Parts: sequence; structure tokens; C-alpha cells
Amino acid sequence: MKNKLYILPAVTALLALCCTKELPTTTPDTDYRARTELGKMLQDGCPVVAHTYADSSFLLGLGVEETDVHVQLVNGKVEHMFFVRADLNNPGVTVKVGMPYDTDVYSNFQKQTLTEMASWMDAPGRRVVAMVNADFWDISNGDIRGPIHRNGNILKDTFIYSEKLYQQALSFMAIDWDGNPIIRDSVDYRPMKKELKECTGSGVIVLRDGVVPDQTNYPGRDPRTCIGYTPDGILYMLVCDGRSQLWSLGLDYEEMGHIMKAVGCVWAVNFDGGGSTELIVRHPIADVFQIRNRPTDGAERPVVNTWAVCVDEP
Repeated sequence: MKNKLYILPAVTALLALCCTKELPTTTPDTDYRARTELGKMLQDGCPVVAHTYADSSFLLGLGVEETDVHVQLVNGKVEHMFFVRADLNNPGVTVKVGMPYDTDVYSNFQKQTLTEMASWMDAPGRRVVAMVNADFWDISNGDIRGPIHRNGNILKDTFIYSEKLYQQALSFMAIDWDGNPIIRDSVDYRPMKKELKECTGSGVIVLRDGVVPDQTNYPGRDPRTCIGYTPDGILYMLVCDGRSQLWSLGLDYEEMGHIMKAVGCVWAVNFDGGGSTELIVRHPIADVFQIRNRPTDGAERPVVNTWAVCVDEP
């Protein structure tokens, strides 16, 4: 009993000290401010971004850089996003359609992973520095949903729309013969077809001539792949991870539109998502292709076509 009586005053004094000690008013993550140019644009100009946890940028090639951003949205959801910024004003930068085995052949059943596709496509004077997945396909029969132009060759010039897949075969993304990016609705494809050197189908247009459309008809939050461009020739690729509570939940279409607008885009469109969503880059030091995001399949999913950023390097 004596021992307990001696211990009691000491415990009481310790509790009193803990109660009177001032706790920090902030934690390191809430103090963080974006450091990259793109991170600052999202932090200061995007209405759906509430807080930045981390951001970093590195050079992939002359005129091409990657920026990775970890943010919390105003609805409390946490997202990991990966951006590639390609300056199309740089004569050494081109954006091209990637196809399995680097062939200009259309086949419903021919697929490759991005790493394989980039390895086949990569060549002196056309070094692949970044690549994202592109068009949708019907998993029941392999039908690629939109047109395909590659190296000026029209491999497929039709859209395959289905009410069961109502977010697909709605639009196209293209590079014209002058190297300019174009995003338009599927109904605009036929009169513009001969102007398009590189082209794939795409889905919901999330940013239309500088305006974020109402997207209440397209609910859902998933891993996303998106491409957009600014009026002055800057092309952005965006990949956002999803379906992971502790890493990244994914974006809906309206959030994606606001994000692309905040970095200066006037047009932006959604591509195949979910397990297909992926970004690979050429590692600037190791000279290998590296997966930058976390594909939800746990591994690379073979896809039907891609969009690649290439640089004119030996």
C-alpha cells in the first residue's frame, strides 16, 4: 500500500504537466504549399482542389516534363495525379498514336502492354518519353470503339456506339497534319477526317472550348486517363489513380474538367479508365520505361492503342 501512495502523486503531477503543455497548432502536411508551377496552378486556381500534400516535377526530354501531385479535393477525397506536359511548339516534340508491335494494322484482338508498345515504337529520332492508354474497346468481341489514324494512314474510320457503353465512342482526339491537337465530337469526324494525321476515339469531353460541361448524366468515380491542350500549343496528359481508399479514389468527369481547365487547357477528353489507366515514362537516368501510377489490376493491362509523346533524340 505504501508503494501505491508514493506513485499516486507522481502520476498526478505527470498528468497535470501533459494537460498544461501546448500542442502544435499545425502539422507538417497542412503547412505544405505547392512548389511546382503546375501544382501552384491547381492549388490557387482549381475550385475542386482544397489542399496539396506534395508535388514534384522532373524533365523527360527537351520540351517534356512530368509533374506528380498529391491533393485533397474539396469533398475530402484524396487523389494521386500524374501529368505530362508536352510543348508542341518545340520542333523536336511530337505526339503519335501507338499500336501493338508498332504496325499500322487494325485488329480487334491485337493488344500489348504500354511497356511493350513503347519498346517496339522507340527508335532513334523518335524516342518515346511518355505514353498513356487511349481508346475503349468492347471486351465481349474486341471491337475498338473509335477511328484510328497512324502516320497519316487511316486504319479505321468508324465509331461503334452502344447504349450499353454510353460513355464510349462519343468523340475523337487527333493531331492534324500541322501538328496541332484537336478534340471534337464524333459527328465532327467525317468532315475533318482528311485533316487528321494521328487519331483515336475517345469518350466524354470534360472541357469544351474553355467550359466545364454539366456531367450529371455520367456519374461515377474511377481511375482516369485524360488528354487536353491549351490555346498556345501545350498538350497535357493526366492519369489519376483510383479505387484505393488509402492512396487515391479517382475522379469524376466534372472534377477532371476543372483540373484540366486550371492548368490552362481549353479542350480535354476522357479515355479508357479503370484497369486500363496507365502512364509510363522513359526514366531520365536509367533509360528504361517505368510505370508511374498504380494500375488497379496490380499489373499492366494489354490495350488496343495509346498516345505517345516522342522527342527527336538519338
